Amino acid sequence: MRFKIALVITTIAITTGLLSNPSFAATKNKSSNIVINFVGDVHGESAIDRDSLSSLKKYFVHADLNIFNLETAVTDVHVKQEKQYNFKTDLTFLKSLQNIGFNLANVANNHSYDYGVKGFEETLKNLHAVGMDYVGGGINSSAAYQGKVYRIKGVRIGVLGIAKVNGGSDSIATKIKAGTTNGYDATSTEEAITRVKAVSDVVIVITHWGEEGSFCPRPSEISSAERWGELGADIVLGSHTHTLQPITLQNNRLVAYSMGNFIFYSSKPENRSTGLLKIEISQKRKISYTLVPFTINNVTKVPEKNTAIPAAAVSCKN
Repeated sequence: MRFKIALVITTIAITTGLLSNPSFAATKNKSSNIVINFVGDVHGESAIDRDSLSSLKKYFVHADLNIFNLETAVTDVHVKQEKQYNFKTDLTFLKSLQNIGFNLANVANNHSYDYGVKGFEETLKNLHAVGMDYVGGGINSSAAYQGKVYRIKGVRIGVLGIAKVNGGSDSIATKIKAGTTNGYDATSTEEAITRVKAVSDVVIVITHWGEEGSFCPRPSEISSAERWGELGADIVLGSHTHTLQPITLQNNRLVAYSMGNFIFYSSKPENRSTGLLKIEISQKRKISYTLVPFTINNVTKVPEKNTAIPAAAVSCKN
């Protein structure tokens, strides 16, 4: 049974000042707190046992937003970018993710452009076709940095996607070309955070950054999180390293440096250790979180809940 629409979404076109209220597939969260789930990298390669995906639905049904990093193109385009790994999936997989409960994808990463501008544009169209929102990219730079603002239980939640690891210079959006954001463009990034903060009560920045295989954030990630916090980011959610990294909550600012993989082919134990970050925001804007530990099944490549909190989420050791 599909869960009913209960959440009102407000998408603000920040660059034009336009306001619209499209429908939004939502959840059964009856708490006064806003509940937001975040997980790391998701792709739809052939190693994924799609029949096992439905087992995840029960973990997402009671949240207001279920956010993930869409680490793939969703396209029929066959011409690949020249790189070591190219990820591609189809509309059916995207619908499976929607059925689980995912309703907001981050495309600001180094794989959404794996099949070039045509593959990226088709990815955006396919997300729109299944009614799933996205941040971190768009049909041009203005759209890419626009973000989303949701009004949930009277609280405005602004969300941006920032790629500090992207698919190369060609993958970055311009005034006339579709692409992702660029976290190394400090001017565009900081202006985007400031604009979203002006119309939001709580700001979430989803970012792709870090050194692959590392369990510790680098000074550059730490300084970026601090700077974005100064500009108004209340929550920073990271991915890319394929490992879990520490989660910190200080002065009501939450930073999850990397949530690792989630639905992803992995064989090394450190790449299969993952989790679901459950964030709660009270009506007084107080932020709290719980890390629900998962391990990616080495056969199905789909995560399964366990009981042990991974040490990497608490402290890091490379």
